[in-house]
Amino acid sequence: MSDEKVTQTQTETTQDQQQQDQTQQQDQQQDQQQTVDMKTYLELVAKMEKMEQMLENEAEKAQKMAEKEQELFQKQVQLTLKENGLEKFADIVKVSNEDELNDVVKKLTAIVNEIKIETGYIPADHKQMTAYEQAKKQGNTVAMIKALFGMRD
Repeated sequence: MSDEKVTQTQTETTQDQQQQDQTQQQDQQQDQQQTVDMKTYLELVAKMEKMEQMLENEAEKAQKMAEKEQELFQKQVQLTLKENGLEKFADIVKVSNEDELNDVVKKLTAIVNEIKIETGYIPADHKQMTAYEQAKKQGNTVAMIKALFGMRD
């Protein structure tokens, strides 16, 4: 029985040692996998910094481009309104694309035309007076007769 215990203890010890060896090997493999050459690491860090800088530059360029596009569109709005005689409405016209601009221009043009018609000069009893009517207004009967027969003074 003591031999059995010794053999069993030796077997357990051997198994424990094997497990420890395997654990150590796994730890060493993980360390090797995690360990990167310092030169490679520095190169990667430099590339990453360069990429971040390029990304910032591209973001700035995109922002400037968007500002230029907005400025150009506002000039287009101004020009379109001026072409249609609506430049007085430039301060109140707020559009974000060309379709909206065209709709607004059509509506404003229609409104302006309606206002022109409504406030336009409408003559009331303002027609050219004939020679007969002038003589009648003055009470000159002789001139009235001459006007009827087409005689001139």
